[in-house]
Amino acid sequence: MGPKNMIDPQVLKLWRIRGCFNSLPLVGVALVYNFFIQVMPNTGLPDVGIYITIGLALIGGYVFIYLLPTLTYQSWRVDYNKDEIDFISGILITKRVTIPIIRVQNVESSIGPLAKKMGMMSLTISTAATSHKLPELPEEEALEVQKKIRRLIRNSL
Repeated sequence: MGPKNMIDPQVLKLWRIRGCFNSLPLVGVALVYNFFIQVMPNTGLPDVGIYITIGLALIGGYVFIYLLPTLTYQSWRVDYNKDEIDFISGILITKRVTIPIIRVQNVESSIGPLAKKMGMMSLTISTAATSHKLPELPEEEALEVQKKIRRLIRNSL
């Protein structure tokens, strides 16, 4: 029995936009290959290569824009209890982390430019041993979670 709360669905939109940026290099390779085939036909590059690069760009776009964000979103679960923070993540290898509140040393928030535009914020929970990054949440919810964790830390002392 583990955490049951899914993360906010808004993060899926953010991850898909990032996936668009991640797939741009594949599109660039296809465009450059096509450019060399069109401009310099005697380069020795096989004509079938353009179909391969376009196919790779399409498959990569599908994986980066749709498949990975969807699977990652479906794998994340998180609960904030009075004495611990419990979350599950991972697509192929599921990782469950339980952080006792008494071990939390710091809660950091970070906002990237795209996340800021969408009103999202990610949290990093630090313990003496390591840090754990939670995915982006709506800004108000992230601040509320940060306050809740601080309250739980104060109450546990």
